[in-house]
Amino acid sequence: MAGVLRRVVTAVQLTRINAGFGAVCDIWFVTVLSHLGWTGGTPSATELVVSLAGGFMVAVGLFGYGSVLNDLMDVRHDRTFSPGRPLPAGDIRVPQAAVGLVGLIIIAILGAMLLGPDSVFLTLIVAAALVFYNATGRFIPAVGIVTVGLVYAVHMLIPDFRIPLLLAVWLIMSHVMILAALVHLLEDKRPRVSSRGIGGITCGWLFWSAAILLVKPLRGHDLWPEGQPSLALLWPCGAMLAMAFVGWWKIRTAGDGQRASERLKRYGAAWHAAYAASWFAALGLWGPAACFLGLGLVGFTVMTVLRDLSGLGPGRLEYR
Repeated sequence: MAGVLRRVVTAVQLTRINAGFGAVCDIWFVTVLSHLGWTGGTPSATELVVSLAGGFMVAVGLFGYGSVLNDLMDVRHDRTFSPGRPLPAGDIRVPQAAVGLVGLIIIAILGAMLLGPDSVFLTLIVAAALVFYNATGRFIPAVGIVTVGLVYAVHMLIPDFRIPLLLAVWLIMSHVMILAALVHLLEDKRPRVSSRGIGGITCGWLFWSAAILLVKPLRGHDLWPEGQPSLALLWPCGAMLAMAFVGWWKIRTAGDGQRASERLKRYGAAWHAAYAASWFAALGLWGPAACFLGLGLVGFTVMTVLRDLSGLGPGRLEYR
């Protein structure tokens, strides 16, 4: 039993899968939305379950793939600066991690096949973007942070790239980019973000925001669905303001940059479910809104437990 638990802990540490909750929420949000449409119709239960299973496989596969790829490319660096990581500590060998890497991308592709051929194509694009980020992008903060935001945006489109609610995609991209920049600063990562880098991040965010938000208007479609009250947008706006307050509070009370960064990553991942719930509430789909809100609470609890069991965070088992 101890050996099984150790292998589970090693897998969690290597794939950082406890932080992949946000990716699962994003892909499930689009999956449910594409089945319900704008009228709250009743989808086929079988189709919905298959799509949710495929989306889960894609999200977990791609997130784990990116994490393992990062560790494989950093194994020499980690031997000096992070000797407790699974690869430098010898908990898992490099060939085994490489096999796991291949297995994870296969899981993601198989899951995408359950969603359709377009989903497979987008999955491969995200996988290629993860290679670019780990090989090049992360060494240039402005490029890396913008790339991370785009990875999440494209990943969100995998179940249905025709999603009419591109505002939700823009919100997740912005959320991820802001958190990535804050984590980089709090952990004092190298290379540091210079004033020029901040300008590059801002320009990248503005460019891709315009690209996402102007797609519908340029094609003659409304950015917000016709017939829905504009005041309903107060729901996602409220979720944004709540995340800003929680982030400020956690940074202020953390005590040090590493602890603040860990809290931001955990709360930020859980907040993807809150955003999904807010969009469903804005559309008047209260059932899915309640489900995603409950999913966020469960996900946050599981992430907290996994963090402490796997030793990925400071302190003892507690909510922060």
